[in-house]
Amino acid sequence: MRKKFLSVVLVSTMAASLLAGCGGKDDETKKANNDTTKKTEETGTKGGEDTTAAPAGDAKIEAPSTDGWDDSKKIYAYSWDDDFSKKLGVVLDKFPEYKDYVEFVTLGVSGTGDEYKQGIKDALEGDKYPTFIPADNDVAKYFSEDDSITMDLAELGFTEDMLANSYDFAKQYGKFGDKLKCLTWQGCPGSVFYRRDIAKEVLGSDDPEKVQEAMADWDKFFETADKLKAAGYKITSGPDDVKYAIWDSQTQPWVKVNDDGTENLQLDDAVKDYFETGKKLYDGGYTNNTSLWSQDGAWAAGQKSDSKVFCYFCCPWMVGVMQGNGATDGDWGAITGPTSYHWGGTYVSVGKDTNNKELAAFLLYELTCDPDIAVEITNKTGDFCNNKAANERLTTGGELAADNAAMKFLGGQNPIEAWAKAAEGISQANVTYADASIKAFIDDAAKSYNAGELKSVDEAVEFVEKKCDSDLHISK
Repeated sequence: MRKKFLSVVLVSTMAASLLAGCGGKDDETKKANNDTTKKTEETGTKGGEDTTAAPAGDAKIEAPSTDGWDDSKKIYAYSWDDDFSKKLGVVLDKFPEYKDYVEFVTLGVSGTGDEYKQGIKDALEGDKYPTFIPADNDVAKYFSEDDSITMDLAELGFTEDMLANSYDFAKQYGKFGDKLKCLTWQGCPGSVFYRRDIAKEVLGSDDPEKVQEAMADWDKFFETADKLKAAGYKITSGPDDVKYAIWDSQTQPWVKVNDDGTENLQLDDAVKDYFETGKKLYDGGYTNNTSLWSQDGAWAAGQKSDSKVFCYFCCPWMVGVMQGNGATDGDWGAITGPTSYHWGGTYVSVGKDTNNKELAAFLLYELTCDPDIAVEITNKTGDFCNNKAANERLTTGGELAADNAAMKFLGGQNPIEAWAKAAEGISQANVTYADASIKAFIDDAAKSYNAGELKSVDEAVEFVEKKCDSDLHISK
């Protein structure tokens, strides 16, 4: 079943829908075995974790000695763009003795397209074997859930204690049955960026706590949308701005793997909820009815100071995107919004035949588990890191750099506080390898439903089911 996915051409709307996947990347994944499905059914709840930063204890992976090393100990770190090299570069700057033993290979292709997957597969047979295989969260399971490509990180010495500071959603994603197959330094919690001046005018305050009260759930969201509409404003730019927030409310995997290895489609209410919410926004005049990442620039235009758009559903890497679209620093604030969700993220797997397990283990540990490195990555690159201890230091510990781009963008508000709160409620227990393609079909159906080409929610769902059957060979 895994092999068939390479032949699936990602729908063009996906390339547009995730232009920046996680801080300058592309867009909108493979096989969840029966153990994973069972685990999902048992643990697929949202936001049930301990919210305090747990001490990592003494568990760590020690730095290896380079005595006796030669060029045969060099490892290769692949990626689709240069983002991974920048983040791992923070580790190598701290441990320069390893710089000669790491070579970055940037393929220069879409991070979620077939080109990247094929590029990695070709490299597995080449002279520069990929030790590090980073991938966007929409396709990382293609690698992490294939034991013929990637190893169980327990083989490198990783233990549960070492993940004490990780948010639950990242651990959920990284597991394949009982195996730990990938890790991430990055957290991409969703949040709502809102215009402070409009909040003051319509809601009476731009204080994040007050604005969160007005957007605390979907009922309040639409109450606020009515107030904004009456005052001449739009709550979002387009109806699909809310899609990631709603999709993350799914209660079961959309692809069920049976005992005999066959697969069945099991779309849940999150799909219908998205169709209904989007249609209400579209028909109700609550938005400008733009499309996310639209080529005509209409969606991005709402981010400028003279627009009438109140908010965007965003995530940490969207700060730079919005600045590039003309958003003004200081005009915006950030809240969690109606629900916790995620958007993007890069997960790192390790090739099973790596030639230097000791170096791979140490560098991956430092990148994904060391609070000091996480603080440095945030201050140097603006990433929100998947490390509770680091984020506590960046909020209550006063270690956030004064020139942090996100803090300037948010008018002095500490963004880590908002994102850390949102990260606690995210669940990725229900993610499957096929989600990116399914979401592209849902996007197409939603646009047709909003435009009146599909006459009902049931017709929209049926459209998605037929596409899954014809394109992915997955049916109910």
